[in-house]
Parts: sequence; structure tokens; C-alpha cells
Amino acid sequence: MGSERDAPNPVVLRPLEANDLDVLRALEAAYAERTGMPASIDRAGVHHVARSGHAFVATRTGDACGMVLAHAIWDGSRPGVSVTRLVAAGDDPQVLARLLEALVKSAYDAAVYDLVVDLPETDAAGRAAVEASGFVAQPLRRYGRVLGSRAAGPA
Repeated sequence: MGSERDAPNPVVLRPLEANDLDVLRALEAAYAERTGMPASIDRAGVHHVARSGHAFVATRTGDACGMVLAHAIWDGSRPGVSVTRLVAAGDDPQVLARLLEALVKSAYDAAVYDLVVDLPETDAAGRAAVEASGFVAQPLRRYGRVLGSRAAGPA
């Protein structure tokens, strides 16, 4: 019995690179539409997570089909990795699972054992993928506030 990696169009993962912005914009736009969350990927964000070593792009036949945007965090006592986006074209569960495998391996290899994932409540596929990967929901609610001219939105 062959694995998904042996399939004719296997998912190939690679580290996110600073010049991936244009490749990822379409994935981000479709994700934003599916989840109701605003698209948030920009050049500065891609550069930031690309340096972390915990962000990956999934491809099939050379085309981007998923991404996990994550970066190292420090809370003053323990290092961690924070995931801000977990996206697969069409919510493909195989792509999501492979991205999470790469994320967990990169964290473990860096001796970082605390991982957190922020998901929109509307992202059922992301929730199923993280739960299948061993993540558990935390009894927290995130609140946010935007200050200054950014609070008014685009000019």
C-alpha cells in the first residue's frame, strides 16, 4: 500500500522564502473569503516568518497549494512557536496535515516544545487538522484592539 507521498501528485514542502509573497497572495485571498477573516499577508510579514525557520509552503506539481506561517515567540520563561496562518487550497486535509508535520518537526528540532495556533472560529478544516495533529483547544478567548490610524481602516 503506497503512501500519499508516493502518489502521482505528492505534496512537497519547502521552507517559506522572503520572495514568496506573490505566490501566497492567492491562497491568502481564498482563505480570507472562506473564513471571513481579513487577508493579512504582506511583504514585512513574509520576511519575518521566513527568518523563523518554522514557516513552510506546500506545493503540488510546482504550484503552491498551502502554507503555514509561524514564528518563534518568547514569553519570558519558555520559547514557543506561534502559528498565525494555516492554509490549504480547498481546505485539503492532506496538505494541512503535512504542513503541521513540518511545523512540529521544526519546533522539536529547535528544542521548542510549546506551540500555539490561532484559527478563526469559521475554519473547520484547520480545526480538524490541528486536533488530528495532537493540538488541544485552550480555554482562552483572544481579544484585540487596533489603535491609531490603522483603526480607521484603509484610507
